[in-house]
Order: sequence, then structure tokens, then C-alpha cells
Amino acid sequence: MALEVERRYVAAAELPIELEERSAAAPIIKGISPPFNSPSVDLGGFREVFAPDAFDHLIGRHRNDPRGGLDVLALFNHDENQVLGRSTSGTLEMNRTDKGLAYSITPPDTQMGRDVVTLLRRGDLTGASFAFSVAAGGERWDQAPDGMATRTVTKVENLYDISVVSRPAYPSSSAALRSLEAWRAEHLTEAEQNHIAERVADEAADKRRRWSYAITSTAARLISARLKAHGTRIK
Repeated sequence: MALEVERRYVAAAELPIELEERSAAAPIIKGISPPFNSPSVDLGGFREVFAPDAFDHLIGRHRNDPRGGLDVLALFNHDENQVLGRSTSGTLEMNRTDKGLAYSITPPDTQMGRDVVTLLRRGDLTGASFAFSVAAGGERWDQAPDGMATRTVTKVENLYDISVVSRPAYPSSSAALRSLEAWRAEHLTEAEQNHIAERVADEAADKRRRWSYAITSTAARLISARLKAHGTRIK
């Protein structure tokens, strides 16, 4: 059974993407994605934490391994037509640090590579995203008293790409949600499961109401501004 690819986003405001300037060559793009032991935002009823050793068996995989060396792409916006680096060529390097999985990208001397560096300098790119799959048995679930679950990823089966992105994509977490439901079915009573489902539904409805209110308020302000610009007042 093929493992499902999941994506997560790390905002530059949380962990900045750095440019290491070099006098005779293009700068190196550096960052951390993901951080270790750092709870994520709400991913739809659960938060997620990556254990410090979750990537160890991948990062340490030798090129003579029967599975081959680790082949991870560095991309712009997860687009495989816009390659910034690759682990097999040495233009993408990764290592474990105290903060998280650190990456170092040597961008190509192409128009796309130069553009990405320029966009990073200007602050137009919002962060980094990574695509991965969790190994069988490579996760642990815990339930907080308020019903919020935490998934601790202890072993990643594969890391597919690390991408510098202009806009965060909605995290693809359907595999994690299925795993969460299976864990709850095994460890929680039916009443506890119903209570959590009701709480999640209420929170989702509240988010929709706040979003609708924000859109309505913005639209009202725009209409008012346009009418005032034409000399009309709203009574």
C-alpha cells in the first residue's frame, strides 16, 4: 500500500529563511523545516510535533544503501519544473540541528534561481513547505483534556521535497485525520468521541461565522468608501 504524501508549511515569521551571501557566487538559501518539538497550528482537530530523531534514518542513508541515496528536491512552490537543488547532486544539503531539520540550497544560475533569490531579499516569499510520508508505526497520539489531540511524528518514511513558497498551501492532512479517528475509536469511549466531534463542529462553525463577518465588514467599508468618493453619504 502506497504511503500518502502529506504537506506542512513553516512560516518565515516563525523560522526565517536566510540568505548566506558569497562574494564570488550566488547566495545559499538556508532554513529549518520542520522545527522539532514545536506544536503546529490546528490542522483540523489536532496539532502536530516532529520528534528530533524522526528523520535520522533518512538523513544518514548512504548512497550505497539498497534503496539508493536519499533523493529530495528543493523546489519553488512545490513545482518540479522549478528545481532549486537536489540532495543527490549536493545542491541540497540537510542535517539535524537542535532547532529542527536544517536545509541548505545552492540555487542555480538561471533566471528562476536568480528570481527566487531576489524575491527572498525583498521579503516576498512567506516561508517553506515540505512533503513527507509517515512510516508505519511512526506516530504517537495524545489527547488533551480540552479534546485537542497531538500527533507526534517519530519516524518519517520519506521526504520528497522542501519548497520555498510564495503562498502557504492548505496542509494535506487526510492521512493524519484517518489515523486520528482510528486512535480515538480504540482509546476513547463513544461519549468522549461524540463530545469531541461536537466541539470540533462548533469551532468550525464559529470560524465560518467570523470569516463571513470579516468579509461582510470589508465589503461594507469598500462600498462606503466608493459612495463617499462620489459625494454620496450612507444614512
